[in-house]
Amino acid sequence: MKVYGVIGWKNSGKTGLMERLVAEITGRGFSVSTVKHVHHEVDLDQPGKDTFRHRQAGAREVVLAAKDRFALMVEHRGPEPALSEVLARLAPVDLVLVEGYKRDAHRKVEVWRRETGHDLIQPGDPLVRAVASDAAGLALPVPVLDLNDTAAVADFILAETGLAAPAFDGVMVVDWSATHGPSPARPSADAIWIGQADATGESALYFRSRAEAETHIRASIDRAAAEGRRLLIGFDFPMAYPAGFAARLTGQPDPRAVWRWLAGRITDEGNRNNRFAVADDINAIIARGHPAPGPFWGRPAGLALPHLPPRKLADYPALGLAERRAVEARVPRAQPVWKLYTTGSVGSQALMGLPMIHRLSQRPDVSVWPFDPQPGRSAVLAEVYPSLLAPLVARAPGIRDRAQVVLLARALWRLSHLGELARIMQDINDIGTEEGWILGAGHEGPLQAAAEGELA
Repeated sequence: MKVYGVIGWKNSGKTGLMERLVAEITGRGFSVSTVKHVHHEVDLDQPGKDTFRHRQAGAREVVLAAKDRFALMVEHRGPEPALSEVLARLAPVDLVLVEGYKRDAHRKVEVWRRETGHDLIQPGDPLVRAVASDAAGLALPVPVLDLNDTAAVADFILAETGLAAPAFDGVMVVDWSATHGPSPARPSADAIWIGQADATGESALYFRSRAEAETHIRASIDRAAAEGRRLLIGFDFPMAYPAGFAARLTGQPDPRAVWRWLAGRITDEGNRNNRFAVADDINAIIARGHPAPGPFWGRPAGLALPHLPPRKLADYPALGLAERRAVEARVPRAQPVWKLYTTGSVGSQALMGLPMIHRLSQRPDVSVWPFDPQPGRSAVLAEVYPSLLAPLVARAPGIRDRAQVVLLARALWRLSHLGELARIMQDINDIGTEEGWILGAGHEGPLQAAAEGELA
């Protein structure tokens, strides 16, 4: 049974926040009980009532029982009961929220409003893990939460108590590459980089081939499983295509069917792949019966393929497909998934990455967001877009690919441990379960602040 406190001076808004938190957290499916501490005399009974007469006659404990609820009243003598004694009387629940008991040894969030005229309690109590306030500009060593954003406060408490999944113990961000042939031995741009962030720090690793990178990712998940840890692994390519594509290609409106279809056809021996030929086959399937080409476009000039044009020629409305996914309305800089060649050819990265997603997703301890309803025990895979941090990446020294994976891994790990990432992961369009979603799209401000350390 988890216990978390809400403390603050009189008239700070504790009870209002408690009421809203109970509604918010029970609305998420958790069972909640509450404890309220007061400094004045309290009596819930009324003179003349039967139970009052029982107490007056000397009964130490009186239970008033009815069909829908019962109340236990205890005549207590001696020192005020400790919180632990009160908690011992409660039936087991997921979470007990305690209002008051500000000096007891449990974790708490402090409610503070400047109008009370009191100083903050937090600086003198390391168990105050956050401050919920409507005051601007508070510079504190703990997170400052918006008192009026009940969901954010609930996210923080659930993450702190371990009731919410995640927090993640580590974050990996993978900058994928569809290059044909091994990358240079010397770390270079336009190759595979993996940024990592956890409680021990940050790092960036360079890989010359997709096989080497996938081996590292698998080993990382194995270690997490052995240690009882959970990883968030972000990949910078689309996990799915515009609505309708999966059903047209595979007969099933499920992105997993596309991953499986590609895994059976993409070859990548020695980092040399057949992605353009596979795209040519897909175009032939999708455009069957249409005079214009299928959705994919872009290829090297010397590669002659009958169904894959070198430039965009598809009539997407006629094909019954959108050119862009719904999430890309939030991220207009993102390239369309159909583009396979030249700068920003994310379509090629997807063709070469989705077979790996299929293989990783076969593990029972791995889930893929937002398609799987429950987070994986050892790893959650997600689509990311490092260019959400473009202003910070532009200022970073060295290889751009290296900088962006480290910055994004740092931001996601920090947001996870502030309890904010769970809320961001809930912010998806309904169509996201078919088309996929970019983790953090529309939340560039919090991501950039976390990457810069302002929220740490």
